[in-house]
Amino acid sequence: MATSNIKVSYVNATGNTDFAVVVFTKNFNVSTPKVYYSAWKILRAQSQVDFVYPVSLGVGVIYTTRTGLHKAGPFPAELGSTWELSHDTITSTPSLNKVANTQANPNGSIVVKNLPPCTWSGRMFDVGVYKDGGLLVVEKDVHVGSQAVIMLKPKLYFAVVSNMVEGDVFSAMEITSSLTEFDLSDYPDGLKVTLTEVGRGRQFKFEGGFL
Repeated sequence: MATSNIKVSYVNATGNTDFAVVVFTKNFNVSTPKVYYSAWKILRAQSQVDFVYPVSLGVGVIYTTRTGLHKAGPFPAELGSTWELSHDTITSTPSLNKVANTQANPNGSIVVKNLPPCTWSGRMFDVGVYKDGGLLVVEKDVHVGSQAVIMLKPKLYFAVVSNMVEGDVFSAMEITSSLTEFDLSDYPDGLKVTLTEVGRGRQFKFEGGFL
């Protein structure tokens, strides 16, 4: 796991700007019921973009009521931490609290428990991990009495997409093309990702290099 911020530089060397590039990762917990992906960064129409994959992260929850979409957090968190989500009444604001004085979870996993309330049946929540202010990983529909277990690795995926904005959640890789994985642990001093167009027919290729 990365122990320092990793600089990332993206270069669009195709000469085209009528597409976007999505940068994302995933929950590497193999026991996750269904894997969802979040568009952490969308790089659109720029010839070069620099950003940072930070060590710091946050944990939050997302839920829906009759009045719309709501969030609790994100709150600063650490790898291996355990959190409890309580929601005492249907009209109250949910409370997300870190469990103190507990042993770190294996593989640095972040655990969020959806505690059963005493006065009503409770509701499902989506649990998210955030970096640099954006939703990095999400586990959807965490039921009452169950928990989300999110395991991160220092890996980023780059892919070409057409219509997507930051924060969009998707589950099908078919909406992406030229999907490429980069292990940030191989680039401790920074990663340079260059996008080129190969031949005709809008075939794209991502290549990694050192900064």
